[in-house]
Amino acid sequence: MPLPSRKSSEPPRTDPVFRILTVCSGNLCRSPQAEQLLRTRIAAAFDRTVIPALEVTSAGTKAFDGDPMDKLAAVEAVRLGIEDTLDHRARRIAEQHVADADLILGMAREHRAAASHLVPSANRRSFTLVEFARIVDALARGEFDVEVPPLGQDGFAAFMRRVVEIAVTERGLMPVPEDPLELDVEDPYRREPEVYTRSADAVEAEIARIAAGLRALADGRR
Repeated sequence: MPLPSRKSSEPPRTDPVFRILTVCSGNLCRSPQAEQLLRTRIAAAFDRTVIPALEVTSAGTKAFDGDPMDKLAAVEAVRLGIEDTLDHRARRIAEQHVADADLILGMAREHRAAASHLVPSANRRSFTLVEFARIVDALARGEFDVEVPPLGQDGFAAFMRRVVEIAVTERGLMPVPEDPLELDVEDPYRREPEVYTRSADAVEAEIARIAAGLRALADGRR
């Protein structure tokens, strides 16, 4: 079930950089893949190689600081076109990581809940990856009776914060899946190679939906 979206007690964010935090358990497989794919796929959707106003990082609820990316997960990331897998080092999620983020994307519901536990006010901007992808896709398709102001002179970070704020208010209208596991990305850690492939493909598919939806919303297309 989605977390309740209580009214924010935080002051409006005006930083020129929009920060996304992806979260899984060990910060070895799913969240580093999501970090790397979000950074590259969103930029590509906006016909860029990099968006200076976008910062994406990752962390794990059970991570050991400094661990390298899981080898099979790195192989899958390379298959999907990611080139910086060797640079990744795991880090355990901390309160400051959550507080700094404009958007927290958990690979499963437990990771979304962990972020909100560290910073209760962050429940408004915490989603599972699948949940956020579904909402952005629905917004881009015009399935909600709401307009998302497109990308304007106030910049990319301000546009993204508008998307998140509207996603917060509209997520309660999303159909609840019969199986809550549909909101999670499968954990491949120490499982068969085919599970790594299936999990990585799921991460890629959801991020592709996010990137395409964001570009449509930025252009004012519905």
